[in-house]
Amino acid sequence: MSIVNLKKQNARGTYPSLLDRQELRQQEYGFIDAALRGTSGILTGVNQGVISQSWGAPATQIPVFSKNVTAATVGTMTCSFPDKDAVAALVNITFVKAHTGFRIIPRLTDQSDIVTEAQDFMRQYKDAEEGLADFLEAQILAAIDAAKATTYNSAFIPGKYPLVADALQVAAIDVPFFLNDAKSIMQSDDFSRNGLDVIGDAQLASFVSQYVNQGSGNGTNTAFQFNGYTFGYSNTTATSALAISTGYIMPSGSVGIVAKVSPDAQANRQSISDGVRWSVEHSDLMGLDMSMMVKESCDDVAAITGNAEDTNALVRNIQMGINIAIVTPYNTGTNGGIKKFDYLP
Repeated sequence: MSIVNLKKQNARGTYPSLLDRQELRQQEYGFIDAALRGTSGILTGVNQGVISQSWGAPATQIPVFSKNVTAATVGTMTCSFPDKDAVAALVNITFVKAHTGFRIIPRLTDQSDIVTEAQDFMRQYKDAEEGLADFLEAQILAAIDAAKATTYNSAFIPGKYPLVADALQVAAIDVPFFLNDAKSIMQSDDFSRNGLDVIGDAQLASFVSQYVNQGSGNGTNTAFQFNGYTFGYSNTTATSALAISTGYIMPSGSVGIVAKVSPDAQANRQSISDGVRWSVEHSDLMGLDMSMMVKESCDDVAAITGNAEDTNALVRNIQMGINIAIVTPYNTGTNGGIKKFDYLP
């Protein structure tokens, strides 16, 4: 045998390697973050519990009152009494659902001197979790957009800020002080000037960074207007066609999310004959509980591993699913607290 057959083989590093940090990057989840912060502001703890335990209920409903203010009658009281009653309603809670999954073949990592079974699982778990988070982020954005105001009481609209597709159009000359005007726009619709959330696309972060740092020491002070705002960003936000940035302003507590999981998952049930186990898994990325199903079976994986002897290997299939209620404010009017805006070039 020639010594050439004893030459050094491929030099391989270890994992984690850090080389894939950019490949494995994630977006910011500004809408999920705002919904997590806002849940206790839009739903009482009791009603959060009702929603989370509503599996199997034909409908999930939360009671509300409608505002029913009538003008006071001028003059002194008489012997004629009003017969006005309170107006109540039941709001139906809707859920969004999604699932994804992956498989683990221990024989693959058993025959690797680089990647462990635990590393294989965590990589695929994080990818699946990210897919669910991307879905939820888009669903929260859609709920917020559906609940946005279409009418305004402010004199700024439409004179200074015309509406296009129910979004305030902010000309470039008005961008530096728009967030100051936005507080007055909110006040005109009886909302507070403080405790406001702003969520927008990546370009919005550039404007915020610029103007929040122009304080009294600059020729023009734009920093004063930022008190009372909490900012978040999401690449899920679709920038409007003629805009360079798009975002939403709303009172904190304008959106909330509550998860429910199946009774089988809650009870950690298993089917011995099918090799299926149910469990609840908390997602750190979404801050919510997921339902998980794991199925173990015996399969021929020789074609996958490249080893002709792997005809009777353990295969573990995993499913992860979410069932989430997305709640936005009950409003009978069209001038609610969620305002959409576009910054124009």
